[in-house]
Amino acid sequence: MTSIRRALSVSLLGIVFCAGLLAAALSFWAATDEAEELFDAQMAQMARLVGQLVHTGELASAPFTGHTEWLPAHPYEKQLSYRIVAPGGEVLLASPSFPPGITTSGRGYQELNLDGKRWRLFTLEQAARQRLIQVVQDEHIRNELAIKIALTNILPLLIVLPVLGLTIWWLIGVNLKPLVTISQQVSTRGSAHLEPLELQRIPDEVDGLVSALNALLARLQQSFERERRFTADAAHELRTPLAALQIHCENLFLELSDPESKTSCEQMLKGLSRLNRIVEQLLQLSRLDPQEHLPDTDRVNLSELCRELIGDQVGFAIERQIDLGLSAPDADLYVAGNSLYLGLMLRNLIDNALRYTPAGGEVTLSLSRADSAIRLSVTDSGPGIDDACKTRVFERFYRQDRTELGSGLGLSIVRLIAELHGAHITLLNRPNKRSGLVVQVDFE
Repeated sequence: MTSIRRALSVSLLGIVFCAGLLAAALSFWAATDEAEELFDAQMAQMARLVGQLVHTGELASAPFTGHTEWLPAHPYEKQLSYRIVAPGGEVLLASPSFPPGITTSGRGYQELNLDGKRWRLFTLEQAARQRLIQVVQDEHIRNELAIKIALTNILPLLIVLPVLGLTIWWLIGVNLKPLVTISQQVSTRGSAHLEPLELQRIPDEVDGLVSALNALLARLQQSFERERRFTADAAHELRTPLAALQIHCENLFLELSDPESKTSCEQMLKGLSRLNRIVEQLLQLSRLDPQEHLPDTDRVNLSELCRELIGDQVGFAIERQIDLGLSAPDADLYVAGNSLYLGLMLRNLIDNALRYTPAGGEVTLSLSRADSAIRLSVTDSGPGIDDACKTRVFERFYRQDRTELGSGLGLSIVRLIAELHGAHITLLNRPNKRSGLVVQVDFE
């Protein structure tokens, strides 16, 4: 997924840096060119100044006998050297740093190459005194000075570019903050939390989006409320007529003497029993669905709760000829949660196991401590669940075996309660390749 902030930042920073680098390159070229012009003007000015300061009579009475060394006052002092040459080529006066081997031919500016070293030479002819004044400059020092001058000019620009880039990044983040806030608020919305988005500063570009989202949230809230109300009302209204119908069918079953009629009535009673179970579980789901957090939590004695649930289900286990047992440590185990919801989860787990375990089988409820977690396991000796179906059994009304009287809602209720408690559910096959299913619920 592409980030708007990243895309804008990369685009704008790329443009700014390219423009900045282009401006720096142009500034560097212009500065070096101006420096070259300045150095040329400096050479011409020095030549004219030397010509005005030195008198012809003094030079005639004191001919040049050789270079005299002096201590330079500045490192770049030697970058300019001069000499005065008579018409016959005799050197009348020269600075100690003037390179030997330079001829006097030519006037104006020249580029010279002596012993692999490049020089810039300016020759000024004084026709009245019939002499040449030459000023020479080392090209290496000349280029070094030009580059330093150019870098000094573009250094502020190079410093401003990163500051400008950080400023652009920050400004984009500040102006896109409403979008981030919208994303955060939308991510916190759930079926029980569908109130409108609240933003203090909404940019014009996203005002329509926020209005559309608020309208959608309002429609979703109405739809969810209608669905939950319909499910709860329908389940509640069905309980009374179904209970009355079951009583009448039980009475009819006792009065019938014909075997075929009794068989039909028995099938009717099974269907009514399944309908009653579906209605009860629909009511449970309608209470659990809108909740994202537990209504209240307490320190629940899970061991005691398991013993109570086993006692409640013993009659049903005996009726189905199933061995129902509890395996738990002597010390009671506690978890943070809601005892009513945990009891509902345990009842559905045990009820599912008993319904899918054939007569003569066994169902075991186990409690143990696994590292820092408390593990609750329900193991049955039923047909088990295929690996391909283990991810689907938590879907509502999904049943692997359609011949059983289950409704396909039990494990959906278990999952909802486990999620509310932050627990993790795992479905495993019984060890040693034995038939059956192990449902593990780990409480952190």
